[in-house]
Amino acid sequence: MKNLRYLIAIPVVVLSLIFFTSCTTGNKEKKVSQNDKTGNFNIGWASEDITPESPVLLQGLFNARISEGVKDPITVTALAIESGRGPSSEKAIMISCDLIGIDDFLRDSVRSLVKKSLPELRPEQVIVSATHTHTAPVYSSTADSKSMYGVELDAMAPTACLKYISERIAKAAVQAWNCRKPGGISFGLGHAVIGDNRLAVDFSGKSTLLGKTDSPDFSHLEGYMDNSVNLLYTWDKTSKLTGIMVNIACPAQVSVNEYFISADFWHDTRLEVRQRLSKDIFILPQCSAAGDLGPYVMVGAKAEERMQRIMGPDSIATGRFSMGRRNQIAIYIADAITSVLQYMKKNIEWNPEFVHRTEIVELSRRLIGIGDVNNALKESEGWKARYDELLLKIKENPEIMKKPRWYFDITDSYTRMRWRQSVKERYELEKRQPKMPVEVHVLRIGDIAIATNPFELYLDYGMRIKGRSPATQTFLVQLTGCGYYLPPSRSIEGGSYGAVPASTVLGPEGGQELVEKTLGIINPIWNIK
Repeated sequence: MKNLRYLIAIPVVVLSLIFFTSCTTGNKEKKVSQNDKTGNFNIGWASEDITPESPVLLQGLFNARISEGVKDPITVTALAIESGRGPSSEKAIMISCDLIGIDDFLRDSVRSLVKKSLPELRPEQVIVSATHTHTAPVYSSTADSKSMYGVELDAMAPTACLKYISERIAKAAVQAWNCRKPGGISFGLGHAVIGDNRLAVDFSGKSTLLGKTDSPDFSHLEGYMDNSVNLLYTWDKTSKLTGIMVNIACPAQVSVNEYFISADFWHDTRLEVRQRLSKDIFILPQCSAAGDLGPYVMVGAKAEERMQRIMGPDSIATGRFSMGRRNQIAIYIADAITSVLQYMKKNIEWNPEFVHRTEIVELSRRLIGIGDVNNALKESEGWKARYDELLLKIKENPEIMKKPRWYFDITDSYTRMRWRQSVKERYELEKRQPKMPVEVHVLRIGDIAIATNPFELYLDYGMRIKGRSPATQTFLVQLTGCGYYLPPSRSIEGGSYGAVPASTVLGPEGGQELVEKTLGIINPIWNIK
């Protein structure tokens, strides 16, 4: 009976996927100059559903959440690009997943599976990133629910989830590569107000995650916001639009506390864009530097909520259904995409320069003081006492486990305890390994640069890279790895959640090293010393 609740999602899943599990195909070819379209630049797209078929643990909060249904499918989208022919050709597959992050185990598992099917590709030519939705499955290479949350939970094992997801991501990658055909690209810049800085600072200088801005103590928001929407459009040789890479500085975190599987606002965005353009369009979402941003309205929320209410009902004029924050964001993104589309078809590059560079860079770890360790351990003792109390209560009264979401408090206590204990582990690690190896990718496609990092990178660092990049347009892609926060000095001074020692492995020194090393890869590709 438990799995029957997933049946309500079948129509949504089927309708969303029916057109997106195979290669795109062109209509009857127009008469075009083959001098412009030689076939030296090839593009392939594919998408796969990665929604588990049974309840899973949902990642993103301290407390455990077992999924109670599927609101909308989570997907993987892959874009394969090849320039030139033969062994010397440049190759890459860029993959976006509706997940919270991409750890090394998942990335390496996907690469291994792709390599078996596509031996001509090197592992580092497969780049996997996440949209950071908080309603996607927990996965792990070794851990079970008890080791992660302190109690056994009735959900798909994280190890089984890793295998399930890896196989489907790899399938999409292989399919995209096998589907590649001659095509072209164009790139443009739109704007949409989607993400705001989510850290409120009071007059004492203390920074609080989602702090109140209607308080007399409110001084300012800690950092900047980035309203740019970087867009890469792909075309087949008949000049038919096949897909769009959409790069925004905002994680997919509207449905952050929910108990259902969901791709968050990217699902709504896919529906909105396909409704406007074509059901066959592939959409590859990327999250730019946004470690301190979120899809929230920090100032003026009452006015935004009022507009959503009065614009919510169906209307012949708009043709849109209930707004809500997710759908509102989807409309903003779709507006940015369509506002520049007419110019994109007039500026297609059929043989753009394509370069892909990968480097393992060594970044300085954040130095944690013994005071930080002692404070964290003291806090962990309080959470351990709370966890032990709740565990004893459950052992004495096992009927507690029959109540809905009985596990909320005990799992919250356990993970908060372990989160603080990790500070000591990192303190000891930095003595043995003061530098952290990080994989960074830089791609040049025409006159755009795409640069990756594995962090929840605070926007300050993103602005430094964008500001100094020689490319006409620079797409930053975070969450191609572990997903640790990387805050600047002002955030550490403010002491907010994402900047405390338990949340970070790198600090301002490592962050600036990432900026310099990323630019050190970009600049030579543009012949800048």
